Amino acid sequence: MKTFKYIIWALLATFALAGCSDDPTYTPGSEEDPDNYGVYFPTQTSPTEVEVDPSEKAEVTYKVRRTKLTEAITVPVVITTSEEGIFEIDPIVFGPGESETEFKVTFDKAAEGTTYTCDIRIEDPHYISLYGPKDTGLSFSVIRAGWELVKSEDGTATKGKWRDEVISNLYSLNTSGFNPYPEIEMEIYQRTDIPGYYRMKVYGKDLITALAGGASVAFEGRDVYTIVDARDPQKVYIPYQSTGLTLNSSDGEIRIASNVAENFSMDESTGQYGTLVDGVITFPVQSVMLEFSSASGAFYYGNRAGMLRILLPGVVVPDYTVTLSKSEPADGIVEVSATMAADVRTMKYAIFEGAMDDGQANLKAQDMDANKENPDTFDGEITESSTIRIENLKTGKYTLVGCVYDEEGTMRTYAFVSFGFIAKGDEKPVILTMGLEATNEFAGQGITPDNSAKFYAYGEEIESVTYGLFRSDKIKDVDKNELLNSLGKAFTSEQIESLNNGGLSFMLTGLNGNSEYTLLLRANNGYITKILEETYRTTGTFNPGLETFTYADFLSEDEQPTFEELISTKWNYYAIDASQQQNLVRHKIGQVTMREHEEASAGLGMKAVGITGLSGIKFESGGELVGIYMPNQNYYKGYVGALELMTDQTLTTGIYNNKETVLGFAPDDLAGVYFGQCMFMGAVADGYLYCVPSPIFQQQQGINFTFFFTGTTSTIVSLMYDMMLVDESKDMGGIPGAAVQRVAEIRRSLLEGFKPGNFVELPQFSGTPGHLETILPALPVNLASDPMPASAPSLKKAEVKTSVVRGIAQTAAADNGLVKTAVRAK
Repeated sequence: MKTFKYIIWALLATFALAGCSDDPTYTPGSEEDPDNYGVYFPTQTSPTEVEVDPSEKAEVTYKVRRTKLTEAITVPVVITTSEEGIFEIDPIVFGPGESETEFKVTFDKAAEGTTYTCDIRIEDPHYISLYGPKDTGLSFSVIRAGWELVKSEDGTATKGKWRDEVISNLYSLNTSGFNPYPEIEMEIYQRTDIPGYYRMKVYGKDLITALAGGASVAFEGRDVYTIVDARDPQKVYIPYQSTGLTLNSSDGEIRIASNVAENFSMDESTGQYGTLVDGVITFPVQSVMLEFSSASGAFYYGNRAGMLRILLPGVVVPDYTVTLSKSEPADGIVEVSATMAADVRTMKYAIFEGAMDDGQANLKAQDMDANKENPDTFDGEITESSTIRIENLKTGKYTLVGCVYDEEGTMRTYAFVSFGFIAKGDEKPVILTMGLEATNEFAGQGITPDNSAKFYAYGEEIESVTYGLFRSDKIKDVDKNELLNSLGKAFTSEQIESLNNGGLSFMLTGLNGNSEYTLLLRANNGYITKILEETYRTTGTFNPGLETFTYADFLSEDEQPTFEELISTKWNYYAIDASQQQNLVRHKIGQVTMREHEEASAGLGMKAVGITGLSGIKFESGGELVGIYMPNQNYYKGYVGALELMTDQTLTTGIYNNKETVLGFAPDDLAGVYFGQCMFMGAVADGYLYCVPSPIFQQQQGINFTFFFTGTTSTIVSLMYDMMLVDESKDMGGIPGAAVQRVAEIRRSLLEGFKPGNFVELPQFSGTPGHLETILPALPVNLASDPMPASAPSLKKAEVKTSVVRGIAQTAAADNGLVKTAVRAK
């Protein structure tokens, strides 16, 4: 087998045409020249907003194509520029038989720091199609601008820090690790001709990971620079721009702008400018306006707590953060863990009756600090990270509020945590009953005990519920609490109210026949958390076509189809095409055929098949995937499956719509497109084959190849996943209508923002055998959103005994779920 090499293709930065010009306007009734050359500007690989360093060549190259290829031509063009004498543009010349040519634009006379524009149009009807869809104009801009890396004074520090309060002002993620003010390191660049004019890459993977506390969050990012104008240290502002970040496809990209006269129609004296002092950039509270690209003109407040901050390289600022977390009450004791940052010298605290919100805790902390000389103000203090043990309280709700002091005794911030306390000898059990039952109540809509279950529950004083429905065989050895943390859904406030006032019920649909499911429900009454569990078996017949499988579900080697069965069977093909942005549920694509691939078999030294149809399109030629037959091959000893799927940049390439089109694989993080042996196809039931990421690359390189890609360097033709082949004679059909919406919502997040960049050929499998243990549980039923917040009764000082012990107590995990929290600006 050959050794692959690393290949880089052009970045697929956008699906839109690069040309910006308007369509030509012609006299109504003008006749199309039947002999026109069909010259047009295709999608460009070069940018149309060109920025070059002054030390680099001031030039850019663009492509031109034509449809009539017979003779050599020079294309006449009309050129409009923002300033004469700046651009030198090569003629557009096609040689005999050439379908594509390039021309170069140079701009050596462009002044540094000035933006120039150019518009090139082809207007002669003998050279273009008057009424065709192809673009006959190209608009672009250029600027010569140098950027230099900002370093500390001694040159040792090359990265600054960005503490964000933009994303958390729009969305909240209900995970235990959610950080509303994530801080990341990044390089900061300054324009060589404009001191104080900075750019930095902020809104990408590092920031989202820090925001989510390591949890996986689907997002689309364009890897753009964020500009900050600090030319005047007393009037720092963020120009109106896109962050390039999309967290919800219906909202679109997030845009950001300081609330200043440079961005909005307002008097300069009312602008909310930031400042640059001693290498630290800060902005006033609510001084940043946020906008979604899907709703231009509607702005939301950003930096609502004033936490947005930029540190230039080498700058160190004190950290007075104290993080508080609570345990559940046990034996008349609640433990509060306090983790103190290095610059904190003391936290003095007191405990109050009732559950406070942030505003109440803030006011209470200020009042405590004002009376800090009174010995009765505080219940205790700590000088290092510790666990505060709370006891001798009556059963009820309480809040610990702490004043955080520096070494000079000045209060820098505050911290608080609310908790439920159960006195020794008292009880506060979780009172909740729930279950699943069969019903034909909605049989007229196709919802029957074969594919659904009715959920019911009723309780008393329940404050929050997280739940999920799972196939029982998928969660046997899974930590149920962690499963609910990562995949569970929370009851809405309306559902909590119904639960506590007579009961709650709803239907769980889209289930498979003759299958056992487990409902996990985690309830909290403000004191205690309890996980309830209920199993349920549907009636009817199990249909493999309704399931999503993993490698662990593959049947044994003896149960995999023979080579002859693979090439003689008519296979119905079901999959999801993520490039369509719609119908995101596995559905029938068409049929797939297999043949013995003599060329591949000879080259590989093993039997191989050629597979036609997995791309979901009909190629004019080529486009056949290779499948290496696995059973009884020493090369695959220790692995099971029917075929290992393989692509190659020459062997599997095809022609589609007169363009060379490649086949490849994309990993689950959609980081690029790869050639090689990246997927297994194996039998999961009699007559059912399913595609999974290659466990070989999962083990050896940590890559999960989830998607099958078909396209060019400028076009995504299809992006298939959840692929299943079904023997036509054994096909039981697809997913019933009642389940389509539920499954589509579950899977929609998988395809946020796929823009393949590098095409890479992978090294060959080294031959280390072994089975890969699956770590992915079955998908839960997601039918709820957010828990109801606790109410806050009147507050008064509590009579309490506390003590401090070293170490940090374990805390209960929070619920999980993305919540939109944007506050509309007036």
